[in-house]
Amino acid sequence: VSAGLSSLSESKLVILGGIAELIAGAISMGIGGFLATQAERDHYRYLRKVTSARVVRSCNSEMEREVHAMLGPVGVNEKVSQQVASCLRDVEFSTGPADEGTSSSSSSRAGGELRWAKEVGLTAFLLQDVSTVRMYASASTIGLGYLVGGLIPLMPYFCEPITHTVLIDSCVLTGLVLLIFGAMKAWVTGAGAGAGAYNRGAFNTILVGGSS
Repeated sequence: VSAGLSSLSESKLVILGGIAELIAGAISMGIGGFLATQAERDHYRYLRKVTSARVVRSCNSEMEREVHAMLGPVGVNEKVSQQVASCLRDVEFSTGPADEGTSSSSSSRAGGELRWAKEVGLTAFLLQDVSTVRMYASASTIGLGYLVGGLIPLMPYFCEPITHTVLIDSCVLTGLVLLIFGAMKAWVTGAGAGAGAYNRGAFNTILVGGSS
């Protein structure tokens, strides 16, 4: 938008058009992030119901194999995996305080009712919850990121009323910010140590950003 409006030779028009596009884009991107996370949460709730029903009707050996399939690759032996599966299954089916013992667990199995708890039990172990707060956090992060990132190319237009060379200044400023961001991303994410890793991160970021 900024590059296209630069042909009008007035920075005021570029700024107004750029800000309008940024506001609309930030709202659109934020709503998109919110809906994507909401869809992920709805899918999780569906999987929770399916997994809970499967835990109810599955035998102990089947659940033990599934738990071991998750814990085995990280070094947990099969015996410990079986114990973990048994403990999680007992918690999942318990309907009363822990001191009620096996009687409450047996009655829960006989009744066929599953007490759902978000943080305990075999179902919670097999699935990862998607909180409601995450939807708003995702929308805010994406929307604000789009808004702040889009303001960077507009900064030179605030300093110069005529857009003869401002477009070049905007491209240079954006490129420098992408280089710095790429190097910082490599440092924060631990992609590598040393100047070589930071240079690769900066180069990849400006290559992707410049291409887009």
